[in-house]
Amino acid sequence: MVKVYSPRIRVEFKGVTLKSPDVDLQTGLMKPRTLFWVRNVIDSRRAYEQIATEVPADGAEVVPWMHYATADLAVFEAMAEEYHRAGSGLLYASDDAYIPGVRVGSLIAKSELGSVVSQRGYGIVSTPYGDFRVPRGGKVTIATKDLLAWAALPIAYSVQWLLTLLQWTDLAKAPISERIRFGSSNGLVAPNFFKVGPRAPLPFNIMKVGITTNKPQKMQIKGRGLPGQGSVDEVLFEDEIELDEGQNEFIYYYWGFPVAPTITLELQPEDNTETVLDYIDLIP
Repeated sequence: MVKVYSPRIRVEFKGVTLKSPDVDLQTGLMKPRTLFWVRNVIDSRRAYEQIATEVPADGAEVVPWMHYATADLAVFEAMAEEYHRAGSGLLYASDDAYIPGVRVGSLIAKSELGSVVSQRGYGIVSTPYGDFRVPRGGKVTIATKDLLAWAALPIAYSVQWLLTLLQWTDLAKAPISERIRFGSSNGLVAPNFFKVGPRAPLPFNIMKVGITTNKPQKMQIKGRGLPGQGSVDEVLFEDEIELDEGQNEFIYYYWGFPVAPTITLELQPEDNTETVLDYIDLIP
């Protein structure tokens, strides 16, 4: 079915194929360089127990929120390494947003007591385009003007509260041939963003995307405008597709006149899944 979303683009979803039921969440993924001793995982919950066991809380120098922050750092450091391998920029940080605070790129968390955040129900992240609310126990994707970012707030105590921030400063450009994880902060899965466009000035483009997931899920897909043009908040098309456990491939055709536009592709897996981008191929 062809869908016309704007005068600039028409999109046709061609379906999903299960290429293999095997779930491989390790091959081709990079280990964190700083936290090299932490298990190489996609969901930070899988690293938490190891960290808490090897560096136990003592109530003084080491307290529980540090274990959660370290697990998140291990996951998102590795995700950033994989994204940088594609020749592009992803910034990350995870820490107590009260003291010492969390800042990455043009994002900065408002320093408040965890009890204030818990009572209000959200923390605040300031950006050049205004403040955004991050729900306690939840996450938010920030896509406005030229800013692509993500924040997760899984835990808030009476004083400390854990905040993980990501900012995409330079988009990985398709085709993508090496694997990139969708990092998860305590089950809250981050999106990924890619620059996709025809390799030649043609009115059509075919996009093949490979995804491995550890369980069946529904993935949210959006085609956005581009950073640098102040238009990432413009949604050119959006869809929801069903993926089976294992290695999937889905295909989109899209057209534009006189040339198929270059877009920002947003891929958002379901929470509580472990998901890896295997590749993005373009035809022609």
